[in-house]
Amino acid sequence: MPDPAELYQAVIEEHRRRPRHRGPLPVAHRAARRENPACGDVCTVQFQFDPPPPPDTAVDPAARVLAVGFTGAGCALSQASASLLAAALTGRTVAEARSLSGVVEDLIRTGASSAAPLGDLAAFAAAHAFPARHACARLAWHAARAALDASPP
Repeated sequence: MPDPAELYQAVIEEHRRRPRHRGPLPVAHRAARRENPACGDVCTVQFQFDPPPPPDTAVDPAARVLAVGFTGAGCALSQASASLLAAALTGRTVAEARSLSGVVEDLIRTGASSAAPLGDLAAFAAAHAFPARHACARLAWHAARAALDASPP
């Protein structure tokens, strides 16, 4: 198994240089924006679902995440985390996306996870060693969770 710190560095750098799903979606069914006032990081996460949620209703947990887009600015970690999130949640059901959000939160907080396999998300285990960076790593995940749990705009 690769060294978590090396995996962390490689994955974060790759997603910083070549972010996936960066940019607004042409059609977004739900979105949420979160800020980290301590460092100035900002992230908006948008979702498109299949099937689209009816107006004035919550998103069906069985609906599939058709597309994820993100915009924002901030440190390499916050932006790479948003890229990792978008790549990881696309194609999952809403229930799976919510669950994976919790897994990543735990991974950052504790450095361990009972979920397997996590692929590139396993790099977040090394973020545990840097408490000052937890908010950066979790920013996009908090925005995603808020969007998944939100009522219609």
